[in-house]
Amino acid sequence: MELEFLTIGEVSKLCNIPVKTLRYYDEIGLLRPDRISNESHYRYYSKQSALKIPLIKYYKQLGFKLDDIKELIQELDIGILSNFFQKELTSVEEQMDALRKKHFAITEWSKLLQDGEAYLTQPGATGRIDLRTIPVYKTVHFRYRLEDGQKHEEMLYSNSFVELCQRSDVFAYGPFMLHFDHLQERMDGNFREVDCYTSVIEDDQPGVHTQVIGGFQAITTVHKGGYGQIGETYGRLLDWAERHNFALRGSAYERNIIDPWSTRVPEHYVTELIVPIRSLGA
Repeated sequence: MELEFLTIGEVSKLCNIPVKTLRYYDEIGLLRPDRISNESHYRYYSKQSALKIPLIKYYKQLGFKLDDIKELIQELDIGILSNFFQKELTSVEEQMDALRKKHFAITEWSKLLQDGEAYLTQPGATGRIDLRTIPVYKTVHFRYRLEDGQKHEEMLYSNSFVELCQRSDVFAYGPFMLHFDHLQERMDGNFREVDCYTSVIEDDQPGVHTQVIGGFQAITTVHKGGYGQIGETYGRLLDWAERHNFALRGSAYERNIIDPWSTRVPEHYVTELIVPIRSLGA
């Protein structure tokens, strides 16, 4: 019994696929015609071959690569399909997990910007001094030591932080935080080491030092503007603590709400200053 063949034009119309695409599939060996006329060079396809086109379309919709589709439709073996699908499911689940983390991180950064904009636009939002318990953060942490002659620059810390996250494949989110062992050295600008933190989504990763911080009481205020004037804001905190008889631990944290990652205008920087206390005032 002679097989019934369809011309490339008939296959194009029947399967709603451009002739140009069918010719490309022929070139790459994905779907070759079953017969080519020696005289006219017309391409002819069997109905069995044409039935592969919906399958190709479906695999493409799932995001499979043409090379993989070529192997799958050539073999049409249940075992091969099952193994391939399991690998693809694992890959898709990993992509979904990465997208979930990306969505969470972007959402948290968006919230941080909203908080910063509120400090910038609402009268009286900055300058107020509060006593509060600092939330607990699980963070990725590294300690940066300034070389001789190096000045305090946010770029130094943030660049090291990004490299650490990329090297260790961790997803971080939320505000960048700095910790200074000695508050007075921070105020004077003569510190040589600083701890850097940011919250991390993943569990502990090999080679990455994570640390839980927070859970202590502190006096806090928000500094608006460049870092060159931050010592004056710390001075107000110290005066307030002395008037209210608070004993301080002597260290300080800075929580960046709006920083050079969000604006080029130093006057728009928003930084929460956090000074831990030893005991409550009388």
